Order: sequence, then C-alpha cells, then structure tokens
Amino acid sequence: MKRIVIPVVVIAVIAIGGAWWLVVRNASNDATPVAATPESAAGRQTKAPPPKFQPDTPYTALPVPAGPSVSLRDEIRDAPDLRAYYERVKDLPDATGERSYRLAEAIFECTIFVDKPLEELSRRLAILPKAMQEPKRNRLLASMVERCRGFNGMGAAMLEASQLMHRRAEAAGYPAEIARSLRFEPAVRDLARADGVAKDLLASKTDPEVLLQVSHYLDARNGTEWLRQFNMDVLTWNYGWGLLQCDYGADCGQRSRPVMMVCLLRGACDAVRVEEAIAIQGGQAVLNGADSLRTQLARRIASQDWVGVGFIERSNK
Repeated sequence: MKRIVIPVVVIAVIAIGGAWWLVVRNASNDATPVAATPESAAGRQTKAPPPKFQPDTPYTALPVPAGPSVSLRDEIRDAPDLRAYYERVKDLPDATGERSYRLAEAIFECTIFVDKPLEELSRRLAILPKAMQEPKRNRLLASMVERCRGFNGMGAAMLEASQLMHRRAEAAGYPAEIARSLRFEPAVRDLARADGVAKDLLASKTDPEVLLQVSHYLDARNGTEWLRQFNMDVLTWNYGWGLLQCDYGADCGQRSRPVMMVCLLRGACDAVRVEEAIAIQGGQAVLNGADSLRTQLARRIASQDWVGVGFIERSNK
C-alpha cells in the first residue's frame, strides 16, 4: 500500500517519543517512499483558515482514562534481547492486539541499531560531536545495540516481522493500530471516512498511542504549511501533541524515547522528563508554547472542536 510520508524535520521528530520511527527511517539505509513535494502540500491548503491557536489559562491535566497496559509497555521496552522476546511471544494469543502493536513498533525501532558497527552508529547519531565523549550516552547506545543484536543479518525479514505484527494488531481492532492505518492508501482517498474514524477514536479511545497515531495522520493529511497561517511552527505542534500524550499515560520519564534521543543525539543525558528534553532541544519558549498547545488540544478534543484539532477543510486541487 502507498504511504503518505510526513515531511521529515529531524529536529522535530527527536523530541516526541512516538516519532522515534521517523528518526529511524531517516538514519537507516532502507528505501523509503517519496515525500510529498511543496507543490503537493500546497494543494492541501485550507479554503478558509482555522481558528488561531491562542495562549490559554494554566493547564489542568485531564483524568487519565483506563488505557493500555503499562506493565506490557514496560515489559517490551525493557526486554534486554528483543529478538528472543519476539520469538517467545509472537504466537501467543493476543485478543486485543496490544502486544502485536507494541512489538511491531519496538522491532521497527531496532532497525537503526542493527548491522552497523557501534562506532559508525555513534558518529551517525551524534548531532553534536561532543556527544560521542559522553559516557552515559555511550553506555545507552551500547545497550540499544545489544538489545537489538538478535535481529542482525535478518535484512528485509526484520521489517516483515514488524509488518506481520501490525497486521495482527489491526485484525484484532487495536485502536492505535486502526489510527495508524489511516496514513495508508486507500483510507486517505476516502477522507470523510478516515476523518470519521480518527474523530471517533479521539472521542472514545483517547490513550497516548491513539493520540500519537492521529497526530501522525493529521500531519500526513494536512502537510505542515497550514500551521504557518496562524504562526504555529512544526516543533511546537509536535511537542504539544507529545505533552498531551504524557497526560494520558505515555511513558514520559527517564526511560522515555524523547529523553533517550536527546541523550543519544546531543549527549544531554541528565534529563529525567520529556519537558526537560524539549527545553534542551528547543528552548524554554518552545516548551511554553507546546504546553499552551497541550491545554488547547485537550479542551478541543473534549469539546469535539475538530477544526481546532486539525481536521481542516482541504482543497481538492
């Protein structure tokens, strides 16, 4: 199936945990689909601009609804040998599809850490050269390489394993997997149906992974140029969605992806929260803007203000 590819802004995808897979794609040598051109993005602009995002009152976190299993999330995240874990559980019953979804994502994340010497990975991942001199960073990188070592030499079979898990999660109706599928053809050809599914998921199944996948769908649906109409930059938009995921139970602590990525790419390894990682990456002003956006997104989802969330009218040109 043809995939709509979000334009890759590396600095943005570093900061929010669920966008790790974009960093993986950019750093790997695997073939990827062609990204949308500026001309094609322009064809998706709004006929009438949506309401501007305005500063809001201080944020009060929503009650976190019952969502996916934290224990299963942590079990997969902390598996020291992901290949061995995969072989052990891949054929176990998975009625909800959650294990399949999480395992698929974890396997794909490993693609950057296999079949390359540690020294080469260290150089390629270091945005700042001084990062390579940070002992904590080097220990973290070595642990990631070790965790993924079992997939060395698998080639395309590794991605096939991830895709198989995604198919199982979708067949089981796992909400985050359903949201993820909206970025693929033919769903996007029927925009009304895809939007309806995404809205229903936000209204009834709001958990961090659903938020993550719907935000990716909106980026693919709208492009990024539309944000400039009301002075919203890509960084703040992505960070705001990332902070909202924290409020719904995402892993946003010291073991979270954005915190680890700031360590791996910049050598800034003392952060213990996503907010700190955002401040390191974008500065305090960007963090403040993302926090304000988080407030607004939470309220707009709760009130079903879908235009404000990003379900804007698109040109058919």
